[in-house]
Amino acid sequence: MRARLMMTMLLSLGLVLMASRGSAQTFPAALKGKIITSTKEIEVPTAPKDFVAKVKKQDKSVFKKGESGGYTIYFVAFFNKAVPVDSIGIVVLDDKKEAIAVADVPEQKGNWSLSSQITVDDTESPGKKHILQVYYATGKNPVILAKKEIVLK
Repeated sequence: MRARLMMTMLLSLGLVLMASRGSAQTFPAALKGKIITSTKEIEVPTAPKDFVAKVKKQDKSVFKKGESGGYTIYFVAFFNKAVPVDSIGIVVLDDKKEAIAVADVPEQKGNWSLSSQITVDDTESPGKKHILQVYYATGKNPVILAKKEIVLK
């Protein structure tokens, strides 16, 4: 069943990239390495005034199953460095550190952030902490660009 779940995980690429290729960091340092999550699409402020407060106000950590029976997690990830590779990965890990949703996002080199969503069909650990991570692969160990603990109920 777990293999089927991993194969059916979807990443909807409503990519609203807030940093263009090769550009410098375009968000406050307080958000470096953090992920803001929500049950609905996150509105990213265009003005720097109160940017952090406005983004964090939308942040949710607990997700309940939707009408379709799965969990849809909208997120904006603020990377701790510019992406040095062409492709990044997104994963949701359960309390046993096993992947329950995975996705690959191509064409990310030079970006500092990503706005998207990921759908998790099911979890064997409802009510327990899960981890949402954005990373890139290098050799054996992935390099984590941003992560957050969430709860799937």
